[in-house]
Amino acid sequence: MRAAALAVTVALGLAMPSLGRAAPAGKADTSACIAAFDQGQRARSDRQLRRAEAELLVCTQETCPAVLRADCAGVLRSVQAAVPTIVLAADDGEGHDLTDVTVHVGAERVAEGLDGRAIELDPGTHDFRFERRGGAPVTVHVVLREGEKNRVVRASFAKAAASVTPPSLPAGDAEERAAKRPMAGYLVPAGLAALGVAAFAVAGVSRLSFDSDVDDMRSRCAPECTQAERADLSSTLVTANVALGVGIGAIVLAAASWFVFEPRPARRSASLTRWAW
Repeated sequence: MRAAALAVTVALGLAMPSLGRAAPAGKADTSACIAAFDQGQRARSDRQLRRAEAELLVCTQETCPAVLRADCAGVLRSVQAAVPTIVLAADDGEGHDLTDVTVHVGAERVAEGLDGRAIELDPGTHDFRFERRGGAPVTVHVVLREGEKNRVVRASFAKAAASVTPPSLPAGDAEERAAKRPMAGYLVPAGLAALGVAAFAVAGVSRLSFDSDVDDMRSRCAPECTQAERADLSSTLVTANVALGVGIGAIVLAAASWFVFEPRPARRSASLTRWAW
């Protein structure tokens, strides 16, 4: 196409020598038109569509030859159809639109504020840096495709959660909220522990008595001891075993009750209600 345009332009120059001599400015315009058409097609091949559009607009002007204008306009239409457009938007993290935001793509500032208008960009990958006074910049990575129109690129400036420090409690309240073990938390474990110690003592005494009686019966009447003497010996053994079981159970219950009656804040629920918002 470029070769055809050049050929048409050369033919126009040869066919109208008098016009060329009479209007040197026209020759300059024709050269500029041809150069713009050439550069526009090169930019289009390099996928620099915005630059291609700017160059091709030059060769569609009335000062350019009609045939060249027609070719140039056809290429321009295809470039304009391929140029992606985006619409920039930002919000405050709660759904409210913001306008006082500047946007950069690399070193280029593409928006001084957000007004909802479409902006042309070349296809490819872009990092949009949204900046707003008093907030941290927000970067949005986007891949633009040829022919993509009015794509919304949005950034969200979420508000930082405000840290709230609960008010200090008065000294009296702080003491009342201190963990305290109830009186039962001392009496019950202590009582059970005392019962266990007493039961162990009974079990020990009964066992010693049983062993002593066994030795006495062996030396005195075995194996012809009376049934009553044997029953007394059996009763002493049962007493020792029962006392041992009671002692073990009491000690276990004493340890468990110590944890059951653990310290608890005296006014925990009331204090939390007072400072709840």
